[in-house]
Amino acid sequence: MKMMLVSETPALKPFLERSFSFQQADVIHYDNPIKAMDNIEEIQPEIVLFASTDFPRHWKPFVMYLRNAFTRHETIFVLLINEGFSEEEAEKAEHLEVNAVLDEDLTSDQTIERIRGIIARYHQSIDVRRNTRYLPSRKDEVQCVFTNPYTFRFVYATVVDISAGGLRLRPDDENVLHELDPHAFLTMASLRIGTETIPIRLEIIRISETIACEFVDVSVDTEKTVTDFIQARTQRYPLGAN
Repeated sequence: MKMMLVSETPALKPFLERSFSFQQADVIHYDNPIKAMDNIEEIQPEIVLFASTDFPRHWKPFVMYLRNAFTRHETIFVLLINEGFSEEEAEKAEHLEVNAVLDEDLTSDQTIERIRGIIARYHQSIDVRRNTRYLPSRKDEVQCVFTNPYTFRFVYATVVDISAGGLRLRPDDENVLHELDPHAFLTMASLRIGTETIPIRLEIIRISETIACEFVDVSVDTEKTVTDFIQARTQRYPLGAN
C-alpha cells in the first residue's frame, strides 16, 4: 500500500509505517506540497494524508489536481485539520471530493483506526467481498494457518483485512503465492481472532501480492465471532469526519 504524507512533521512517517505494517505501507513523505503534486502520477498513491494546518493555501489546488488523475476510490484523500477548520471549509472539502476530514493528531489511536476504516470502505469496490471490512493491527492478534492443498505444508499468514464474508492473507513465505490457484479450496485452515481459534474453510478468489479468500460453509457461531469482532472495533472508532 502506497501512502503519501504531506506534512512538515517527518516523525509521522515512521509512526505510520509501524501503524500500517500489516499492510506493508510504503510511506512517502513530502514537506513541500508542490513537489508532492509533481510526483502524484508517478507514485500513484492509494492514500494521501495532507496536513491542512501546515499548508492551508495548498490543499484545495492539491486535491483538485489529484482528482483530475485519480477518483476517490482509486486514491483516498484524507485532510488533517485542527479545531479552527470552519464549516465553510468542510463544505468545500466535500465538494472537492475529499474522502474524509480527520483530527491532525495522527498519533491518536482513534485517528489511526478511522483511517483503517476509511481505507476499507473506499477500497471495498475493488474487492469481491461486499461486507464491512476491518484492517487489523498487530495488537488485534488476528492470524491464519492453513495447509497448502498441493504440498500439504503448513502456511502461516497475516490477515491483512477481514469481513464476515472472507479475508485477505499475506503468507509468511511468498513462494506460496506461486503455488496456489484461484478457486482452490483451503479446507484445513484455522483463524485466530482475539483469544479464540476457530476452524474455517476458504475458497481462493484472487492472488496478487496477497490471497483474497471467501469463507465456505461458515457456521453461525463462526460468522457471529467474526462479525462481533469487527463491530466492536468499527463502533468504537466510527467512520467519517470529526
